[in-house]
Amino acid sequence: MSDDKAEEMRLSRFEFRAMNTPFRRFILKHFEFRTFVHFLRKNGIDLKGKVLVDAGCGSGYDTGLIAKEFEPSRLVAFDIMPEQIWLARRLGINAEFYVGDMTHLDLPDGMADAVFVFAVLHHIPDRHKAVKEIWRILADDGVLLVCEPHEKFHWPELEEGIQNAGFEMVERRRLYAGFFRNYLWRKCVVT
Repeated sequence: MSDDKAEEMRLSRFEFRAMNTPFRRFILKHFEFRTFVHFLRKNGIDLKGKVLVDAGCGSGYDTGLIAKEFEPSRLVAFDIMPEQIWLARRLGINAEFYVGDMTHLDLPDGMADAVFVFAVLHHIPDRHKAVKEIWRILADDGVLLVCEPHEKFHWPELEEGIQNAGFEMVERRRLYAGFFRNYLWRKCVVT
């Protein structure tokens, strides 16, 4: 990955601070993450003891929520920003943290049962490539959980891009007066 591309995906200083506040953590825990848990329960999807990935994990707060709720057999978490990974590792979560680019994942095909993406895709210029990489690392019955703001793209564009990458939408819900949407997608496998 070029340095220019990595720099383009990094959070600004303001965004970095905003993502690491008690208010943001409260919202993430009580709204975004709870919606994901609701989607999974409603659709009979049990992620306890599974292999899970937190794509764009930031400082690791959401990784901790995933670890506590699902007690995964393996939890992999990555972010493009080394300073975020440094913060995440300090939390002492039982997870494999590394610096990584969502458009070029250093993970094997079909290794994950679920991938969580909390407001990351809008930072990635080639988000379609990122979603294709997520499809690649998901097991055949894997699920993708996405929370994204209405920023830099419109909902139909996001949804079409994820569908074109090989996913079927299972659930979606508007959050925060419609400025965010949470999604549950299932990997489609061509036979």
